[in-house]
Amino acid sequence: MEANDEKINTIVQVADQLTEKQHFDSEKIGKRAESIAHRRDDNRNRAIELHEKLKNQVKLHEFLQDIEELTEWVQEKYITAQDDTYRSAKTVHSKWTRHQAFEAEIAANKERLHEAQKAAQELMVEKPEFKEIIEPKLQDLAKNFDELETSTKEKGALLFDAKREVIVQQSVDDIDSWMDDLEKQIINTDTGNDLTSVNILMQKQQVIQTQMAVKARQVEELEKQTEVLTKTAPQDVVEPIVEKKTAVNARFEKIKAPLLERQRQLEKKKEAYQFRRDVEDEKLWIDEKMPLANSEEYGNSLFNVHVLKKKHQSLNTEIDNHEPRIMTICNNGQKLIDEGHEDASQYADLISQLTQKWQELKDAIDNRHKQLDQSEKVQQYFFDAAEAESWMSEQELYMMVEDRGKDEISAQNLMKKHDTLEQSVEDYADTIRQLGETARQLTAEQHAYSDQVSVKQSQLDKLYAGLKDLAGERRARLDEALQLFMLNREVDDLEQWIAERELVAGSHELGQDYDHITLLWERFNEFAQDTAAVGSERVAMANGIADELIHAGHSDSATIAEWKDGLNESWQDLLELIETRKAMLAASRELHKFFHDCKDVLGRIIEKQHGVSDELGRDAGSVSALQRKHQNFIQDLMTLHSQVQQIQEESSKLQAAYAGEKAREITNREHEVLAAWANLQGMCDARKNKLADTGDLFKFFNMVRTLMLWMEDVVRQMNTSEKPRDVSGVELLMNNHQSLKAEIDTREDNFSACLALGKELLGRNHYASADIKERLLQLTNSRNALLHRWEERWENLQLILEVYQFARDAAVAEAWLIAQEPYLMSTELGHTIDEVENLIKKHEAFEKSAAAQEERFSALERLTTFELKEMKRRQEAAEEAERQRLQAEAEARAAAEAEAEAARQAEAAARDTADAPGSPHSTKEQESVHAKSKLGTEAGKGASVGSTQRPISSRTGTLPKYPSIGTDTPSTSTRRHSATPKERSASTASASASKVSRRSRSKSPFRSFRWKRGTSKAEVSDDEGDRPSPGGADEGAQEGVLTRKHEWESTTKKASNRSWDKIYSVARNGRLTFFKDQKTSKAVPEQTFRGEPPLELKGAQIEIATDYTKKKHVFRIKLSNGGEFLMQCHDDAEMNQWLKSLQKHT
Repeated sequence: MEANDEKINTIVQVADQLTEKQHFDSEKIGKRAESIAHRRDDNRNRAIELHEKLKNQVKLHEFLQDIEELTEWVQEKYITAQDDTYRSAKTVHSKWTRHQAFEAEIAANKERLHEAQKAAQELMVEKPEFKEIIEPKLQDLAKNFDELETSTKEKGALLFDAKREVIVQQSVDDIDSWMDDLEKQIINTDTGNDLTSVNILMQKQQVIQTQMAVKARQVEELEKQTEVLTKTAPQDVVEPIVEKKTAVNARFEKIKAPLLERQRQLEKKKEAYQFRRDVEDEKLWIDEKMPLANSEEYGNSLFNVHVLKKKHQSLNTEIDNHEPRIMTICNNGQKLIDEGHEDASQYADLISQLTQKWQELKDAIDNRHKQLDQSEKVQQYFFDAAEAESWMSEQELYMMVEDRGKDEISAQNLMKKHDTLEQSVEDYADTIRQLGETARQLTAEQHAYSDQVSVKQSQLDKLYAGLKDLAGERRARLDEALQLFMLNREVDDLEQWIAERELVAGSHELGQDYDHITLLWERFNEFAQDTAAVGSERVAMANGIADELIHAGHSDSATIAEWKDGLNESWQDLLELIETRKAMLAASRELHKFFHDCKDVLGRIIEKQHGVSDELGRDAGSVSALQRKHQNFIQDLMTLHSQVQQIQEESSKLQAAYAGEKAREITNREHEVLAAWANLQGMCDARKNKLADTGDLFKFFNMVRTLMLWMEDVVRQMNTSEKPRDVSGVELLMNNHQSLKAEIDTREDNFSACLALGKELLGRNHYASADIKERLLQLTNSRNALLHRWEERWENLQLILEVYQFARDAAVAEAWLIAQEPYLMSTELGHTIDEVENLIKKHEAFEKSAAAQEERFSALERLTTFELKEMKRRQEAAEEAERQRLQAEAEARAAAEAEAEAARQAEAAARDTADAPGSPHSTKEQESVHAKSKLGTEAGKGASVGSTQRPISSRTGTLPKYPSIGTDTPSTSTRRHSATPKERSASTASASASKVSRRSRSKSPFRSFRWKRGTSKAEVSDDEGDRPSPGGADEGAQEGVLTRKHEWESTTKKASNRSWDKIYSVARNGRLTFFKDQKTSKAVPEQTFRGEPPLELKGAQIEIATDYTKKKHVFRIKLSNGGEFLMQCHDDAEMNQWLKSLQKHT
């Protein structure tokens, strides 16, 4: 956010600048910039709030983490405190000691509780909303800690009360044995013979001191416990303990003094050995630094001197930093001397030696510093002198150049360059003076290089004096040349200027029209005034300069006098020509003024008319540019408008002053101008309106194009979604589809704005109304198609979800059935009454479990929406086919009746010719014919009804794995029968009755398994009772489990999957069909293995695969289309049976 602040500030600044410049869209710019700034501030405020909340949460969780850690520690210690080890009499003293350490640990950690309580109070005061979270945890922690302390105190009391006299006795014995060991250590008088041994002994002594402090606390505790024991225990038990405790106290007090004396001796030994070690180390260090301080290398150049000075400075800093160490060591030695150490004289000598060496090192450092400074001065002088000498030699070369320049410009450039050089020489005097002072200082100090410095300085002084003399001479030459060139330029310029003026003043042209003559008159007046003013001044200045140079004795004085005389003569000639020209132009000044003005204005108006463009632009940007260009064009016309008004005013004046032919010509010229001006204004208004209409048109087209591209993208997203594989995949697609719906709803305002703009343009009778109507229609149709496509896809996703849910439930049910089959197929019936009773109970439990699964299987039998829609579609298709068939039959009957009627009419006409009208015989024949016709009609109707009532043969389709996502209609497969319109209700009722009967026959979905035990193989279960048996349908039918390998799909293409698959095979009616298992072949015969079509056995070759040796009992099937399969049987008998059965179908 901070990184983007600069961008946002830049946007706001640019917006302010555009607003200040009164941009045509400044209001919109200001609102947009204000909106961006406001959103930036809102985002920053929200970020700050969120940051504060996160910090508060961090504090809270850190506090809660501390509380949890302390609580876990308290719980762990509470478990330890609850241990009842005090009941054991063994090692009771060690237990008492550990308990004391445990109490000390609890007391030390109580500070953590206080700190947690304090932190909790501060956090609740700062953030009251956390009080409900913190306060309960804090109370629980305090309660647990109190319980821990109470439990610890109780355990300590129980532990001590259980074996008080044993604890005291063992404590006394422990302290006594420890003092025995300590006395043995004290007897050792060794205090070390060097610093290392003394340090080791000091460490051992420190351990003893620590143990002494612990034992002192134990002795104090013994005093208290002995007093309590005296009051509670029998006298004969207490007296030995008291006596022993008194002896221990006496020994403990006695041993303190030797320990302190030994501690003192060790410290004195350590100080002495440490002092000797430090002195030797410092001497070695000083000896190491002394060669560097006494070095006689001072450098032979300025760079080498600087390098040596840096090294010396580092060494000096190191020595200064090391001096406190030396002083500390000397003070330590003096302290030993003051304490009267036995080797005090040796320590004094060591201090003296160290101090002397240190002073020698410092003196050497100071001396080297001075020598390096002197060397730096000398080398710096030689370096600066060499640079000065080089610079002055270079400047002398510039001063000795003889070039004075070829003209004034080159002379001025040379003078400027010389001024710069001369100023550099003057400035360089300070450098020469500083070098002289340095040389005198070095000579006064009698430096080793004094003679060389003096010689070098005298050379520099002479070189600088010669350089200044050369600079003065060069300046004099350049000044004289520059003055001559300046006078020459001024004289040449004046003579050329006079010659140009003579050409103008000598002209005889009087002009062709008003503009021309006015221009000539005005220009010549300006010319005369300018010539008189400028010429007089310049001629006088040139004469003055020439006189000054002549009087100064310039080397070119004769040339200067000649230039002066020629200039004065030319000036007098020019003045005479000017006066003559003025008299010639004065008479014709106002001749054609008005006509010229009219012609000029009319020409400009016509030019503007031609400048009105017919271009309307190719897009919104070009239209906007054309509008701005047209606005600028209108602004340019304001000047022309004022000129038209001026023409009108001048015309009025002239009409009053002139009459006749001149007056009519003035009026005609005025009318031409006014008519052209009115025409130009009309053209500007028309173009302005047309550009506005074009801008709105392109805006509308852009809106339509944006919406169309967006709709195409949405439709593409709906059409290119991946196919789901399970219920969660469908639900994810449905969520994505709902997000598309939300996006469509958010675009509703854009559609409304676009349609409103299009209708507005049509209401204005826009010139592109046909295109606008076409775009509006296209946009509306695409929008409707988008909504329709969304609804279709949503309905399709709902169908897919229901199908996948059905497939999932069916898979779960099938898995449950497969899991229960081993139990049902078990032949174990029990060998005793108890075993049989247990099996009966187990079977009853199984039946209860099966009854619980009844609802799941009932739910699977219900039709899904997908199946209902497919059934409805098939019914509608059947109704449509029946309707078309009935219509065709009706048309056929109508045609037959028409032909019969025509035949009857022809026969009747023939009879009418032969017989008289009203003959009884004729009447009977007509009645007979009419009766036959009626019977024929009724028979036809009866046949039609009969054919309608005959059921259409049905076939059961298989439910696909999933419907296609990319299409609008699901796959046309179903698991129910279809029927004719008149039989549909009967068929549905029959199916319902059959379903009810099946449900009534079996209370459990596993009743078929119980029935199969008591029936023969030829019988079938209730669920399969309405299907014909395979043997009854085809005598050559054969079915069973085989293992198959697909070798070739055709004569030239191998099968893609050539693995062995165990499948259920059925050979019937010249076809061999493969299923996943026997149940699938019976329940859903249309659901073949991997959806493969049945194999046509006609013309196939079926033989034993003698060339295949990897597996036994294998025969080969070669189809007529080139496909080839290997089939493996259980044994040779089964293989021969299959061979005979399949060969019958070939």
